[in-house]
Amino acid sequence: MNQDPYAVALRNALTEIKNMCPDISHSLIFTKDGTIVAKVSEADEKTTEEMVHSFQSITEKAETIGNLKTLHVKGKKGRVMLSRINDKYLALAASKNADTTILNSITRVIVPTVLKILDTVTPTPLQLPTSKQLAVGTLSGFFVGDAVQIDIEILRDWSKLLDDRSVEHVEIEAFGGKATQCEVKEIKDTKLKGKGMIMIPEKVCKKLKVKKGEIVRVKPAET
Repeated sequence: MNQDPYAVALRNALTEIKNMCPDISHSLIFTKDGTIVAKVSEADEKTTEEMVHSFQSITEKAETIGNLKTLHVKGKKGRVMLSRINDKYLALAASKNADTTILNSITRVIVPTVLKILDTVTPTPLQLPTSKQLAVGTLSGFFVGDAVQIDIEILRDWSKLLDDRSVEHVEIEAFGGKATQCEVKEIKDTKLKGKGMIMIPEKVCKKLKVKKGEIVRVKPAET
């Protein structure tokens, strides 16, 4: 979790919101690329990351029809609210008995106000980590090699953060604790571009003990 004062202040705000509305089981603030800025969740870290990845898919699809403002889904066991606040997203999961009026106040008034205040009083912008949460896809075949494949846009973004230094190797960390470094290349399959995936050779998947569809953390390797 980010220890930037900005992120700490947001996490404290989410904690106070949960105290005000105990029916909220998960509250997350994340960016478009899936970086979690702040969270207060009863779920473990792996489950939280999987939730964010699912929310990312929703926001990406929403962009094709005019961007997401607010989404409210009510099920038999609870409800989920997802809303966009400037360049960030707020996701709330609550019990089915949660007060809708309070939830609407949180998404439309309280959190936007907190973000506005923090953007005003924080002397420096939030420094988000360069790691990404990506879904695993597998590469197989005799000529696959050991390199992984990632969207070129991600590699370009990392390069900008590293003073235009090209990213040739990445560090991959599974939620089970296994980690490794691999050479990285651009995703070749056009159908997989822009899907938030990392294509990993099967033998590397075995080393990391991950399977297709699982989420891993990926960042530029320190050289």
